Amino acid sequence: MEPRTAGVSASTPTSMPPIRRRGPRGVQQEEVAQAADALLAQGLKPTIERVRQHLGGGSPNTVSPMLDVWFAALAARMADASEPVEDDLPPSLRGAWNHAKHEARAIADQALQDERAALEQSREQLSLDQEALVAREEQLMATKAALDSALAETRQTCDALRAELAQAQNDIAVVRSRYESEVEKLRGTNAQLQRDAVVLRDEHAQALSSRETAWTQERQRTQEREAAHERRFLTEVDQARQAAKAIEAQLIKERKRWSQWEEAADAERKAQRAAAVAARESEDELHEQLLEQSTALARAEATSRGLEEQLVATREQLMDEKGAHSAARAALAQAIAAVAQRASTPKRSSRRG
Repeated sequence: MEPRTAGVSASTPTSMPPIRRRGPRGVQQEEVAQAADALLAQGLKPTIERVRQHLGGGSPNTVSPMLDVWFAALAARMADASEPVEDDLPPSLRGAWNHAKHEARAIADQALQDERAALEQSREQLSLDQEALVAREEQLMATKAALDSALAETRQTCDALRAELAQAQNDIAVVRSRYESEVEKLRGTNAQLQRDAVVLRDEHAQALSSRETAWTQERQRTQEREAAHERRFLTEVDQARQAAKAIEAQLIKERKRWSQWEEAADAERKAQRAAAVAARESEDELHEQLLEQSTALARAEATSRGLEEQLVATREQLMDEKGAHSAARAALAQAIAAVAQRASTPKRSSRRG
C-alpha cells in the first residue's frame, strides 16, 4: 500500500528549476505559492528575492504580501495534511519519513520567523524614516522662518538706506542753496565795490583837474606879477615856487597812492573772482564728496568773513583817501590864499606911496 502524500513535498532535489521569463501579466498569488512550494521542495527557504528569481520578475512590494499569505497558510496546510501511518510504511522508510517531516516543519517555521523579523525591521525603518521626515520638515520650517526674518530685516535696512539717501539729497539741496546765496552776495558786494571805485576815481579825477586848473591860473597870475614886479616880489615868488613844489610833491604822492589803491582794487577783484571760481568748484565737488560738506561750508564762511573784513578795510582806506584828498585840497587852498594875499600886499603899498 502506497503512503498518502503530505501538503508539502519532502523531496530535496539537488538543483533549482530554471528561471522563468515574465510576461506582460502581473504576478498572481497562485504563482507565488507555486514558486514557494518549489523552493521549499528543494530544501531552500522561500524569500522574496528567491521567489522573484524563480518567477523571472515581479515587484518586491507585490511579492512580499503574497509570500506572507503563503507562510500564513503553510502551517494550516501542514496541520491539515494527512500524514501516512507509520504502520503502513515499510520499517526502512519510517525513519526517513519522520526525518523529512521534521525538516519540512523546521524549514517552514524558520522561514516564517525570518519573514516576520524582516517585516518588523521594515516597520522600524519606516518609523525611523517618518521621524526623520518630521524632523526634516521642522528644520525646513525653522529655516523658512529664519529666511522670512532675514528678509524683513533686509527690507527694513533698505527702507532706512532710502530714507538716509533722501535726507542726504535734501542736505545737498540746502547746501547748494546756501552756496548760491553766498555767491550772489559776493557778486553784489563786488559790483558795489566796483561802483564805489568808479565814483572815487571820478572824484579823484575831478579833484586833480580842479587842482591843475587852479594851479595853472595861479601860475599865470604869478608870472604876470613877476613880470611887473620882478624885483619887488622875488622873495614871494621863491616862496610861491617852494609851495608849488610841495604841492606837486603832494600831487605825486596822491597819484602814487591812487595807483596803489587801483592795484589793490584790482587784486581785490581778482581775489573775488578766484573766490567765486572756488565757490563754483566747491559746489561741483559736493556731488562727489558728501563727507567734506561741513569743511567746505566752514571754508566758504571763512572766505566770506575775510572778504567782508577786506571790504571794511577797503572802505576805511577809501575814507582815509578822502580825508587825505580833503587835507590836500585845504592845503592847496591855503597856499593859493597866502600867495594871493602876499601878491596883493605890495600893490596896496605902491598905491599908498
